[in-house]
Amino acid sequence: MKAHFYWAGSIFWVTIGIYVAIHAYHLGLGHLRHPGPGFIFFGAGFLLMILGAIDLARTFLWKSKKETERNSVWLGIRWQKITLVVVVLSAYVYSLNMFGFLLPTFLLLVFLFKAIEPTKWWIATTGSFITTLASYEIFKVWLKVPFPKGFLGF
Repeated sequence: MKAHFYWAGSIFWVTIGIYVAIHAYHLGLGHLRHPGPGFIFFGAGFLLMILGAIDLARTFLWKSKKETERNSVWLGIRWQKITLVVVVLSAYVYSLNMFGFLLPTFLLLVFLFKAIEPTKWWIATTGSFITTLASYEIFKVWLKVPFPKGFLGF
């Protein structure tokens, strides 16, 4: 891999951090005791800028190209699985309004347990069932967060 690839990732994340921070600032930061709608996004953008800058500095501080390739953050990433997860998460988001929370969440978790890091079927279904019910209980019942009901009504 060429060394400029390592700069590109760092510069990309610094740029995204700047973009997020600027737009979060326009939303309004508020005060520490009364945060505005952009407060948490500004913090996230700022953190992204800092981490990207640290990664960029590390790229320039490495002594050789061989050491750069050996210490690459991108080394060993399974891009096919990342793409698959992004596609499935997009389908999950779109299916929430149609089917409600319970069914799409259960199916998403089964998929993640089976396809991304393969486990036995009974572990995938049991883990998905328990996690879905626990998250429903915490967010819907205790915290009273409104979930989309879908055509089934729950």
